[in-house]
Amino acid sequence: MKKVMVVIPALGSGGGERLAVSLISKMNPEMIQTRLVVLYPHDNTENSRFAVEHGIDTIYLNKHRGVDFSIIKKLKKEIDEFKPDVIQTHLYVVSYVLLAAPLKMKKYHTVHNVAEKEAFGFRRIINRIAFKFGNFVPVAISPYCAKTIEMLYGIPSNNIPCIMNGVDTSIYKVSPIMHGGTVFINVGRLQVQKNHALLIRAFAKVAEKEPDAKLVIVGEGELRKELEKLIVQYGMEQRVSMPGQCDDVQKKLNAADVFVQSSDYEGLPISGLEAMACGLPLVSTRAGGTVDIIENNRNGFLVDVGDADGLARKMFFLSRNKEIRKKMGSESRKMVERLDIDECAQKYQKLYLNS
Repeated sequence: MKKVMVVIPALGSGGGERLAVSLISKMNPEMIQTRLVVLYPHDNTENSRFAVEHGIDTIYLNKHRGVDFSIIKKLKKEIDEFKPDVIQTHLYVVSYVLLAAPLKMKKYHTVHNVAEKEAFGFRRIINRIAFKFGNFVPVAISPYCAKTIEMLYGIPSNNIPCIMNGVDTSIYKVSPIMHGGTVFINVGRLQVQKNHALLIRAFAKVAEKEPDAKLVIVGEGELRKELEKLIVQYGMEQRVSMPGQCDDVQKKLNAADVFVQSSDYEGLPISGLEAMACGLPLVSTRAGGTVDIIENNRNGFLVDVGDADGLARKMFFLSRNKEIRKKMGSESRKMVERLDIDECAQKYQKLYLNS
């Protein structure tokens, strides 16, 4: 029996948080005992409810915003009490774990983005120290992301475990909901990285030729008002909807025809995997690990980052070719079945057991 402590900043609604709780829920309790430590206070999100529903042993340390040195003492207390064999970190907690945990204790840090975008400034310096001296091992979420870790931190590729993100294909599955016109969907936080403005501009070009086409942008974030103004500017209030953060993402995916992503950079987007599991073709910018799940002309199309015209052309093509949409969607489902969350969890479990 190995004891694994998973440390994460907060249980928000992002893909990194979703992966963390999903992995814990899939661990074999006869082989792995887990405890989830969340630095920030409890928040009522889909992921925090998931943790409760699946009986995940969860501790909240009630961190305040900004640097909070009291967290080091609180985290050390939890480590001393639980006595983990392995610590698994996600997102922005490496500095606290580095100071709170014994140096010799094995630690894995999942890099949820391309390395150069995952940590800046002081955090990047901390990561360098952690990977070189702190017994931290970076885990890549896609082959593309593994290359960025190798290049940024100078870690040999054979020392970087690569475990592709997973999705629960028993929940996200092909179950089409009848609707009219072509529905494009995007799922992601409303932040600069996702470049929703590019997506709206691309859709505006499609909408000129496809009067029944619609765009649904699922997610919440600081750019909502700015994006709403852009939608009004293009006169598309009746064509583009922004329902916010939703607990029924799979239903919204099943009520759509094409998943579209316009990001400037990505790790390996779980929202894209969920769309694939629901049998949707994907149109995306060549953003990070996205290139590891989309094969041009097989399950979707890739265009250059920032290319609104290219995005629009591929969206328009799929809106006019229903049979190709279906064929690509079927390929998406086949491809994602090898990335089921159970397979992902088994690989993490093997990593822990061999530590």
